[in-house]
Amino acid sequence: MEIPHKKAVIFQEILQRLLAGRYRFGERISVKDIGEETGISRQPIMTALNSLQERGFVRITAQVGCEVIAPSADEVEDFYRMFAAVEGVIAGLAATRASALELASLREINSQLDAPGPDAASPEAYRRINVQFHRQLHQMAHSPLICNRQLANFELSDFFIVQSCGFAAHLKRVVDEHDSVIEAIASGDPRRADAAAQAHILSVSASVLGHLRGLAA
Repeated sequence: MEIPHKKAVIFQEILQRLLAGRYRFGERISVKDIGEETGISRQPIMTALNSLQERGFVRITAQVGCEVIAPSADEVEDFYRMFAAVEGVIAGLAATRASALELASLREINSQLDAPGPDAASPEAYRRINVQFHRQLHQMAHSPLICNRQLANFELSDFFIVQSCGFAAHLKRVVDEHDSVIEAIASGDPRRADAAAQAHILSVSASVLGHLRGLAA
């Protein structure tokens, strides 16, 4: 009998493989191979894959199997328009609800992206610190229902970045874009904060779409 927590473990294992680029757009995912590699049986693996299908990462076809999604550039653009709009709502809420201490924490996290050192500008560090930045921003909105749903969108965005331009493509712009979001929130103007957050997400979108459309040309 499977230990219940194995369902969560295998979900995270497959998700991290997707976020690391181990599986590419359109690639088949073998339940048998995952089972052999992890020692986990078919049922919890399929449960994990069904959850990942609900979140947009994979597609399961009866009697055929599971494969990583292969969206068109237009579909990815549609996703980022939705993603940016929700992040704008969250930043707008933060502009009217965040405390001074929360805002200071957001500034401190962003400063880590601009810190000197051999690892400061690595794609791996960027992704880790960027996750921290947006989690803090979401906390500042004090709207857990919206923010919990948005975290799943961040994972899908990271997946699209890995499949296209890579995290290094945005390293030079991220600190300034985050600063714009911070200052907009600090102003207490929800419209300004909304616009700054959307501009940041759409800037990432431009890098992803530029790569995908370049490949299709």
